[in-house]
Amino acid sequence: MRISEGWLVVVGLAACVAPLILAGQAQSMDFTHALEAPSPAHWFGTDSLGRDLFARTLCGASVSLGVSVVAALFSVVFGTALGAVAGYCGGWGDRLLMGFVDMMLCFPTFFLILAVVAVVGSGAFVIAVVIGVTSWMGTARLVRAEVLSLREREFVLASRALGAGGGWIVFRHLIPNALAPVIASAVLGVSAAILTEGGLSFLGVGVPPPMPSWGNILMEGKSTLGVAWWASFFPGMMIFLTVLSAHAIGENLDKRLKGERTDA
Repeated sequence: MRISEGWLVVVGLAACVAPLILAGQAQSMDFTHALEAPSPAHWFGTDSLGRDLFARTLCGASVSLGVSVVAALFSVVFGTALGAVAGYCGGWGDRLLMGFVDMMLCFPTFFLILAVVAVVGSGAFVIAVVIGVTSWMGTARLVRAEVLSLREREFVLASRALGAGGGWIVFRHLIPNALAPVIASAVLGVSAAILTEGGLSFLGVGVPPPMPSWGNILMEGKSTLGVAWWASFFPGMMIFLTVLSAHAIGENLDKRLKGERTDA
């Protein structure tokens, strides 16, 4: 198994298991052991409240990965549906929908997310939905391009000749045949969502404490960076390695789908 795939498997398992066995330890405060350096007792050291950073980092994986996967799924579902409809309809419907996509692309995504969060509030699920709502445009463009190349193929013409409706053709024939590049895009979307969630939490408008996420652990560690490097180093490395692995897998998958063999 490639290193990138192996890392994501390990992180994914940790995200599933850690909240079940380490949740209490991640929240337990002990000021007598505040800012202890990494040791056999505390593998990643402790934070300014004496909480075990190893437990908090692993529990934070479930939040950060969960938010990112939900955001990517929402982006893929919405972007695929809109792009498929635009590509199949053509004409004024295509121009209208793609004009909406272009309008969304004009907004600075991160500041749009900040504005939405300021209005509706924060929380893991809210952050996931907001990231998904503001990141579907690339998927829509990709699916539209695929559908434009598929809608005049023989199997679509045959289905239309047999009396199939537009909805059946889109969701039964066009979308399944346009999903291959979307899968690679979704994997890359997960890595982008991890960075977005981390940035929002670092700014204090993402997943709210005491629920740990990699971003808010980084935020809490920045005030002690000069005396406790470990408070920011380990969650930062988790973000870096996970995003790097997801990006490598997404790029490799995209090249494979284009018929180019490469190693991750």
